[in-house]
Amino acid sequence: MTRRVHLGAATALLLAGTALAPSGAAAAGCGDLGGLALPGITVNTAADVASYTIPGTTPVVVPGPFCRVTATAKPVPGSSIEFEVWLPPSGSWNGKFRGEGSGGSAGAISYAAMADALSRHYATMANDNGHAGSSWTFSENPEAVVDFGYRAQHVTTVAAKAVVEAYYGGRPRYSYFVGCSQGGHHAEMEAQRYPEDYDGIIAGNGAQDWTGVMTSEVWVGLASSVRGAAYDLPQPVLDLVTRATLASCAAQDSNLASQPYLTDPRDCKFDVGTLQCQAGDDPAQCLSAEQVEAVRLIHGGAHDPKTGRLIAPGLQPGSESAWRQFLVGGTQPGGSALSFYRDAVFKDPTHDFRGFDVREDVARMEATQYAGQTLPEILNATSPDFEPFRQRGAKLILYHGWADPFIAPGFTIDLYRAIIRDQARRHSLPQGQALRQVQDFARLFMVPGFYHCSGGPGPNSFDMLPELERWVEQGIPPKRVLATKYVEDDKAKGVAFTRPLCAYPQGASYSGQGDTKDAASFHCVADRSPNGPLSRDFARELRTQATAGEED
Repeated sequence: MTRRVHLGAATALLLAGTALAPSGAAAAGCGDLGGLALPGITVNTAADVASYTIPGTTPVVVPGPFCRVTATAKPVPGSSIEFEVWLPPSGSWNGKFRGEGSGGSAGAISYAAMADALSRHYATMANDNGHAGSSWTFSENPEAVVDFGYRAQHVTTVAAKAVVEAYYGGRPRYSYFVGCSQGGHHAEMEAQRYPEDYDGIIAGNGAQDWTGVMTSEVWVGLASSVRGAAYDLPQPVLDLVTRATLASCAAQDSNLASQPYLTDPRDCKFDVGTLQCQAGDDPAQCLSAEQVEAVRLIHGGAHDPKTGRLIAPGLQPGSESAWRQFLVGGTQPGGSALSFYRDAVFKDPTHDFRGFDVREDVARMEATQYAGQTLPEILNATSPDFEPFRQRGAKLILYHGWADPFIAPGFTIDLYRAIIRDQARRHSLPQGQALRQVQDFARLFMVPGFYHCSGGPGPNSFDMLPELERWVEQGIPPKRVLATKYVEDDKAKGVAFTRPLCAYPQGASYSGQGDTKDAASFHCVADRSPNGPLSRDFARELRTQATAGEED
């Protein structure tokens, strides 16, 4: 017979976000978790499994044994959030908990992320964001929009910790969250709205400005293939632009001219107009006027045509070869944007996106409300106020690929700079000192030649979790993170080269001696170019750091 487990008042406090001391209660068996009484939570199944097969076109088997718990959270009427908690045997548990992010507008549990956490001996949890599928028709239920925006992750995090406590007889020693893309968005939302949930958070290639990302997706599509065949950018054209960009700029910022990526693309002032076809040119080796215009619009980002207000930053030079992965080449906008605007903003299945008006339609989107809140209020994790998170002693690692062809890296840089400005204002600090204070709890790593959460010609294989653990548990902040590029991105084929990833605003620079394929031959230094990162805001302070020997 299943024993019903009650956590009573303690659980109610836990669900309210109040920190509790270890309960010291006897650990429950996996089957007993089926009777766990948690407010607003229904445990559907709880059973020990020898393994679990992740469904999909190519099924993946997750080895066990572990305790698999499936549950449903209904924090408010109209809300229904499916989630799972996987618990390794107590003898192999590392004593920690990890929450997992997801991607896109997905209403699906991130089993692969859970499998990774389980392989590292974490207790782990992932949820479906409060809906099924990736279409924004889920917005027909206003509470589902709120769940997707921020509530689902928090509610299931708190419930999962209660499951962990019941199963092991004590709370986890540390709690971490790991997410990329939309998971990066939820990572930042957790740090901003619920600073008590996690001791450490990793947010990669984040869609924290969710509504800005949706507008960017429409902008890129309408600037290129969606606009018409003349504006399409076939792969050979994109490859031509990237090659010309690298030839012009790869040696800047102490880069090696041989590198197949840019360390900081903002320093590259290559004019794509020089590739426009002239009389007698081989059309296979140049761009039409329409294609030049398309590339410039995508690089420039979404702007209000009347005021010039930048709504969304553009994709960076050197990323062009990857543009057809997501947003270029289709007959309609890529990503989630088409469904977002059609179903959540206009609420019209026949809405014609080709008539998109940046000024009017963005204003309409920003005024659209669900459950008494506007879409930006629900969806955007763009607040610079991380003060409660900082004061709690929690740590945040941000990273973003410079060559991301989906979510512009400027989104993450804008957020990080806003956090620095907020700290400067809040504590009456000069910008350089505010930067150092922010680096005490939040560090950003820009990854050269890295695409969207994986891949790219740069050093695209790295592991931020051990870095975060050392920072949280030992007080050792990450200064440089080793990243590897494998031959053909296949670990079995060996290492092509390694590089250090440097804490922003520093970047990797070749020392001038040593193997150019070895990270040991590179230093983390401040960008000295006139167009470099934070040059106006922090130039004097960065020079002071260099004089004091603070550069790596």
